Amino acid sequence: MDAPLLSVCLITYNHVKYIKQAIDSVLMQKVNFTWELIIADDFSTDGTREILFKYKTEHPGFIKLILQEKNVGPNKNWMDLITSPKSKYIAYFEGDDYWSDPFKLQKQVDFLEQNLEFVMHCHNARVIYEDSILSVHLFNINNQKDVSDLADIINKWNIPTASITYRRSALPIIPDWFNNIYNGDYALVLLLTAKGKVKYSNEVMSVYRKNINALSGSYNTLTNIKNLIKLFTLFDDHTNYRYHKYIYNRINKLKFQKFYKIITNKLPYYNQVKAYIKK
Repeated sequence: MDAPLLSVCLITYNHVKYIKQAIDSVLMQKVNFTWELIIADDFSTDGTREILFKYKTEHPGFIKLILQEKNVGPNKNWMDLITSPKSKYIAYFEGDDYWSDPFKLQKQVDFLEQNLEFVMHCHNARVIYEDSILSVHLFNINNQKDVSDLADIINKWNIPTASITYRRSALPIIPDWFNNIYNGDYALVLLLTAKGKVKYSNEVMSVYRKNINALSGSYNTLTNIKNLIKLFTLFDDHTNYRYHKYIYNRINKLKFQKFYKIITNKLPYYNQVKAYIKK
């Protein structure tokens, strides 16, 4: 049997509150090509897996399940998922997000079919907050470049993960160091963009769900900076330092950001002083 043109790769773990909406947002897609939905579940224990079985029964030829027999962690689950398809294109997202435009995949595939120099298409998203009065807003509120190369992506990455559709041929082998990083979505985009350009559309075609309890505090921000520096260091080595100038500049910016965060968090009454200055 021939491989479908596109595979939707959906990763999940304990998403019982959200997984139905995620799957339904795939099923509502209107496309004129062959496709499939592959779902990798990391041994969910909250009822997510039972929902997956129900959808699989209802769509046996369309949905494929990767069911971990124990909790293997997000990196291993992601690796099993992303290396499973044999299709030309892959659309990736996580089980607590969902798509909002029924023509999302058709638009993205049409663009990639007609523009061979591009390896990825992505778009804007709406951000919603769980258990919070924070207002809904767009993921990308600044002017994102319509076309980005690797230098742009190294300098700044502001792409919703659920918006990504890419050429599988641009990512033939996942490097081993993927198992040692915490920014897999960013690493994926870096590897892809090393093979071609990225097209960004400001159309809002997905929803990014944010948990208010997971909003970055000072510790989380510092940890994320540390993880990004590690990622860029590994990527620099992976690409034989071809992009070292851009990576060096980005790492220096991250180190300054880390220093600034540490200093400001230690200043007495910093928040009160900052508020006073803003008056």
